[in-house]
Amino acid sequence: MRLILLGTKGGPRVSPTHCGPGQLIVAGDGVILVDCGHGIPQQLLRAGIAPSALTDIVITHHHSDHNVALGTVLMAAWAHGLERPLTVHGPAPLGRIVAAHLEANAYDIGIRVLDEGRPDLRDLIRVAEIDGGDERMLGDVVMRAVRVRHAPVEPALGYRFDAPSGSVVISGDTGPSPELIDLARGADTLVHEVINPELVRPYGEDESNARWEDLHRHLVESHTAVSDVGAVAQAAGVRRLVLSHLVPGNTFDSVDWRTVVERDFDGEVVRGEDLMELSIRQNAPKEMQS
Repeated sequence: MRLILLGTKGGPRVSPTHCGPGQLIVAGDGVILVDCGHGIPQQLLRAGIAPSALTDIVITHHHSDHNVALGTVLMAAWAHGLERPLTVHGPAPLGRIVAAHLEANAYDIGIRVLDEGRPDLRDLIRVAEIDGGDERMLGDVVMRAVRVRHAPVEPALGYRFDAPSGSVVISGDTGPSPELIDLARGADTLVHEVINPELVRPYGEDESNARWEDLHRHLVESHTAVSDVGAVAQAAGVRRLVLSHLVPGNTFDSVDWRTVVERDFDGEVVRGEDLMELSIRQNAPKEMQS
C-alpha cells in the first residue's frame, strides 16, 4: 500500500506554496482519493497519477477546504479519459453537492458528448453517502468510517483503510476523539490533522471577514492541538503518526513542535509535506492477512 500526501495545508485560504487537504491511497487495483482541497487535480498529475485512474473518491466532511475541488477532480478524470464508473463516498448532503457540480457543468458535458463523442460523465458518477459506523469494500480495500468531533459540522468522518499490504487511518478534521482512537487501534499509520495554537494569530484588518473571537474558538475547540496529538496516536497504538492539515501551515516549524509530540508518542513522527510518499507496512487485522 502506498500513501501520497497530495496537499497538507489546512483552512479555506489559498496558499501560494501548499495545496489543500488530499491523500491518495494506492493498494492493489484501488486508487482512492481522500478529500479534494485546493490544487488537488494538478497534484495528482505531479504525483504521476492520471485523474482517470481514480477508482474512488472519499470526502471526510463538507468544509470547503476538503471538497472545493471535487467537481474539478470529476471533470479532470473525465477529460483524461474516464470511461468506467467512479464512486464518490462521503457524508450527506454529498448527493446534492455532486449533482450541483454536474449541473454546473451540464453545458460543457453535453456539448462534448455530442461534439467529441465522449461518454456522458453523468452516467459514470456514482454517489454513496456515509453516516458513520459504515464498512464497505473498495476493491481489495476495506474502508470503515466513524463520526469524529468537529462541531458544528455534522457528520464529520474519519476513515480507516485496511488491505493485505497494510492499514492507514485518516482523521479528517477533528478534536481529540475516542471514536477515532478506537478506529485506529493497531494501524500502521495515522494521518492526523493538527493545529499549533501558539502560532495562530488574527489576520490583518483588511485580510479577513470573520469575527476573530468566533474563528479562534472554532480553531481551538474543533481541531487537535500539537500538544494533544501524540497522546491520541499513543492510545491508538499506531506505528507512525503523520501530521497533516497543518494550521497555521506557513509558520508551523517556527517553534519546537516535535518535542511536545514525542513526549507522548513513542512511535515515528512525520511532518507531512505536499507530494510526500509513504510506504504502509503490513499491519492489517489478522483476518485480512490470510
